[in-house]
Amino acid sequence: MAKSASYSEALHRLVVALNGTGIRYALTGAAAVGYYGIPRTSMDIDVVMRGNLSDAQIETLATALSKNGFTASKKEIHRAVDGSEVKFQAFDDRSGYLRIDMFLEKSFGRVSTRIDGLTLWFRTFEELLAKKIQYGDLEEAKLLLRRRGRFQKDKISRFLNSKQKTELDRLLKQAKAEEDSTLRSL
Repeated sequence: MAKSASYSEALHRLVVALNGTGIRYALTGAAAVGYYGIPRTSMDIDVVMRGNLSDAQIETLATALSKNGFTASKKEIHRAVDGSEVKFQAFDDRSGYLRIDMFLEKSFGRVSTRIDGLTLWFRTFEELLAKKIQYGDLEEAKLLLRRRGRFQKDKISRFLNSKQKTELDRLLKQAKAEEDSTLRSL
């Protein structure tokens, strides 16, 4: 999951900040892809959060981020909450380059794990895969399918339109064919 010492350290500080707010969140993007077994480099950390934040929660979030070395504009958070923006960003003051993209959604699935005594929440595999297909990141979707043997297809399909469902079926067939080819060569 971690790409470098500063990425790991920033991710740790971010999770500490988010856990302290009590606001429902899940890591997504590269961090979640890494959690599901496909590590890759990234210059940002993507987070999905519950979208209907109150003014008090926005204050709590901005304060928690600040105490952990991140800068976020309360005005930008408000614009995301009221629907004027699709996300808001925070910036890591300590690394000087790492960006946190925070997407607000009404609901999302998540799974937890503990690493070094810290609880981390990740977007579910099925929702992560659906997002990869929705955004056209098909190579990463295919890698995830090849890496993960068991999942619930219906939990992916419910997020996809008919064209995206066809793409999911194509990716599943490709992953199966590649797996069969690998097994035959052994």
